[in-house]
Amino acid sequence: MKLGYLGPEGTFSEEAGKTYDKIIPGKKELVAFATFHDILFAADKGKVNEAIVPIENSIEGTIGVVTDMLVKNVDLKICQELVIPVYHYLLAPKGVKLSDITDIISIPQVLDQCRDYIYKHLPHVTLHLAHSTSSAVQQVATSLDKGHFAAIGTKTAAELYGLKILAGKVNAKENKTRFVVLAKRDHARTGHDKTSIVFAIKRDRPGGLHDALGAFASRKINLTKIESRPSKKSLGDYYFFIDMYGHRTDKLIAAALKDLKAQAGFLKILGSYPRAK
Repeated sequence: MKLGYLGPEGTFSEEAGKTYDKIIPGKKELVAFATFHDILFAADKGKVNEAIVPIENSIEGTIGVVTDMLVKNVDLKICQELVIPVYHYLLAPKGVKLSDITDIISIPQVLDQCRDYIYKHLPHVTLHLAHSTSSAVQQVATSLDKGHFAAIGTKTAAELYGLKILAGKVNAKENKTRFVVLAKRDHARTGHDKTSIVFAIKRDRPGGLHDALGAFASRKINLTKIESRPSKKSLGDYYFFIDMYGHRTDKLIAAALKDLKAQAGFLKILGSYPRAK
C-alpha cells in the first residue's frame, strides 16, 4: 500500500500519514511528492494507492487547490479524515539568534497562521515562499544565508536537517488541520459518517441556492460546512461545497441527493467516510 504525501520528509503531511498508518490496519509505504498537483495526479493514475492531503485549517480555512482539483482534474473520493493539532516552530542554524533574523521562509498557509508572532517579534523581516515546510527548512540548512534566514516548520524537520528551535508554537492557538485520505473508492457505511459533495445551480436566479439547500433542510440533515468557490469559468459563477453528517447510502441522504441532482446543473459526490474522532 503506497500513500502519497506532500514532502520532503518532516512535513505535517508526513506526520498525518504516520498517524493514519497507526490507526488504520495495514502496512503503508509513504511516498513524498513536491506539490499537491503531483500527489493527486499520482493517486488518480494509480501510481499510489491513496493520497493524504490537508483540506482545511481552523485558522485559514480551505486549501483551495485541493478542492478545486477534486472538482475538475481527478476522479478521487474521500475515504478517511483526520483532524490533527498543528504546532509551528521557528528554526535556524545553530549559533543564530532571534535578533539576527532578517528573512523567514515557509509555505503561504503557515506564514499566515504565524503572522501574529511575526508581526510582534520580527516585524521587519522579509517573507519568502516554499513548496513545503520541510523544503523551507532544507533550504535554510543547506543553501540560504545561514546567518540571517529562518524557516517555520516542524520539530521533526529541525532534527532531520540539523537546525535549532528559536521559538516554539509560534502559530495561533487552537490551530488544527483537517486531512483527508483520497482513493478511487470511498468508505463503506459505519453509522458515524460524513459525506462531502460539490454542486452548481443551473442558472443564477433569486432563491436558487435556497431551493437547493431545501433538499437537506426538509429532511433535517445536518450540514457541517457550506462554502462557495469560483468555478473559474466566468465571474460570478460558483461551485458550492457541502459536508454533512451521514453516509450517501443512508435513506434520507440518498433522497436529498436525488432531489438536488434534479435541480442542479452539476453535482459530484466527493465521498462518504468515517467522521474524525
